[in-house]
Amino acid sequence: MRKIILAMTLVCFCAGVLFAHGVGYREASEKSVALEFFYSTGEKMSYREARVFSPKDSQFAIQTGRTDELGRFAFIPDCEGMWRVIVRDEEGHQANAEINITPEFLQNNISPETQNNIFSDKFGIMIRALLGVSLIFNIAAFVKIFSRRR
Repeated sequence: MRKIILAMTLVCFCAGVLFAHGVGYREASEKSVALEFFYSTGEKMSYREARVFSPKDSQFAIQTGRTDELGRFAFIPDCEGMWRVIVRDEEGHQANAEINITPEFLQNNISPETQNNIFSDKFGIMIRALLGVSLIFNIAAFVKIFSRRR
């Protein structure tokens, strides 16, 4: 019974290693649109609800979020046309911004310079190698346990 439990534990561990994955980030290559929202007094619309509407679908927001402390909000358009950004506060104030995105804007891409991926550096390669060696030893232990049983 112990051997079966050990074998099942090893199988579960191997499955976990096989399906494990890392995370990372990189700078987006597309050019973004950054807007700053403020009241008529000059006060920033800080931390207010923001919604972005694409020219493809003007009824449903394709992006939602909040402005930052300085009233700024950014989005990355994926098609040309008139984009709408609506920022509201709890008191009923609303700012409507309309931005015309041209084909030239969409073709002006920024080359990504920043990238941080757990498997892209030397340390990540070492982790993958150690996981591979671990997998081989686990399979060998699994085979040894079942070969003893016979």
